Amino acid sequence: MDMRGRPLAVAYPDRARHARVVHGLGARIVRGGLAPGAAVPTEDELVSEFQVGRSALREGVKVLAGKGLLESRTSAGTRVRPRESWNLLDPDVLTWRFAPDPSAADIGVLANLRVALEPGAARLAAESATQEQRGAISVGMARLWATVDGPDAFIEADLAFHRAIFAAAGNDLLLYIHDVISVAFGAIRPLHPHSVGHNRETLPNHERVALAIARGHHLRAEAAMREIVEVARDDHTAR
Repeated sequence: MDMRGRPLAVAYPDRARHARVVHGLGARIVRGGLAPGAAVPTEDELVSEFQVGRSALREGVKVLAGKGLLESRTSAGTRVRPRESWNLLDPDVLTWRFAPDPSAADIGVLANLRVALEPGAARLAAESATQEQRGAISVGMARLWATVDGPDAFIEADLAFHRAIFAAAGNDLLLYIHDVISVAFGAIRPLHPHSVGHNRETLPNHERVALAIARGHHLRAEAAMREIVEVARDDHTAR
């Protein structure tokens, strides 16, 4: 989303016939069904599998090539590209990787990314947030308290609270990164322990973050957010 909450990027639409190829073959690659360097099945096999024509199949392969997943060479055919060539921040690649059942290793990658990004975002928010942005964080905190007895609603409120902090950081690149990977954040949030009791236990730290930002205490905001994301990482490690 941009600063007004509009989507920055969307997943590839399902309506087109070649989308069957994009989503079916793309997910297989990202989830390890086809290893880097492996040749994809033949055109005949893929046409039969996805029930599409050859033109739709080739269009789907072009889309996946644009995402960095495939390359086609006259001499070698179509093969999976090395992982370092993939567009890891592409919305579809993120979805295929993290939803609905991410691996423990991928959860660890995302938990570490939160540790790297979110304390800094909280610090910047405390330093530079406008009154309106501080108010949005306060509203987000109130929503967390209001939804603590409903695990699903609490997850939505939690995601909104953290996004409000990124928005308040006053750094458009940081907010862009958050919004691009929000599909992954949303995928792993339900994997946290999310009993009502656990949700209540997290609220004091969230409150400390909100209060530190409201008062402009950047070091306290950073430290409180670091505790939140490190506890979340430990929760995932213990699963």
